[in-house]
Amino acid sequence: MSSPEQSLRREKLVVRWLDEIGKDASELWMLGDIFDFWFEYSKVVPRGFTRFLGKLASLSDQGVKIHLITGNHDIWTFDYLIKEIGLEIHRKSLIKTWNNHLFLLGHGDGLHKNDIYYRMLQRVFKNRMVQWLYARLHPNGTITFAQWWSK
Repeated sequence: MSSPEQSLRREKLVVRWLDEIGKDASELWMLGDIFDFWFEYSKVVPRGFTRFLGKLASLSDQGVKIHLITGNHDIWTFDYLIKEIGLEIHRKSLIKTWNNHLFLLGHGDGLHKNDIYYRMLQRVFKNRMVQWLYARLHPNGTITFAQWWSK
């Protein structure tokens, strides 16, 4: 896990890159794990990512269509980023054609069909009751736990 200073430095580099592509881009496709952990509470936004989220909102306001194919670290993205930024969420890989070239877009986790442990864990994480119960816990505890788990 990186230090807050390293994370801030990395965030600023990404925002600078988004500034550059924003001049010409009509779409931005993000292929998951945009955050180390993201869980949407009904009244709480996870701390951090301010510059990044602001830049995404700015790009969206400029007319750039922003897409997120969820990964295993941002699986609990629901409607906050849709409402606040206008981003479109995709929960599965998809095929797109640009300039007569075919692209498979996806995060890539869970591709190994025999990874039973991972598949069971995904079932738990995608379970609406588990999500509802997790949302009832205080964010200080759940985010600390998620950061520990992520290590």
